[in-house]
Amino acid sequence: MYKQTLCFIRRSNELLMLNREFAPAKEIWNGVGGKVKNNETPLECVIREVQEETDIDISSFQIEFKGIVTWKVDNAYSDGMYVFLVDIPDDYSYPTPKKTDEGILDWKNTP
Repeated sequence: MYKQTLCFIRRSNELLMLNREFAPAKEIWNGVGGKVKNNETPLECVIREVQEETDIDISSFQIEFKGIVTWKVDNAYSDGMYVFLVDIPDDYSYPTPKKTDEGILDWKNTP
């Protein structure tokens, strides 16, 4: 079992992205997510992490598992993360930019 989750929250043609303030992803725009706790499923983790990082309760929306991203470092270390996508209604109000403990959340247009 991998130790991390990542969630992309989509509203119409926008993704809610987080510009993190801390390493290892400092100053990089990405989805939200985090570490899976002991005895927690990846789905439970992503629901908890999204709530903690955005104050959005995604448990009432359709949460799609999109796959696992894996990587290796110098053939000595490998890891991965579970990736999810959540579509929220077009009229869901979530004003941004929003400063959080993790960084800055903002909607980014998709092509």
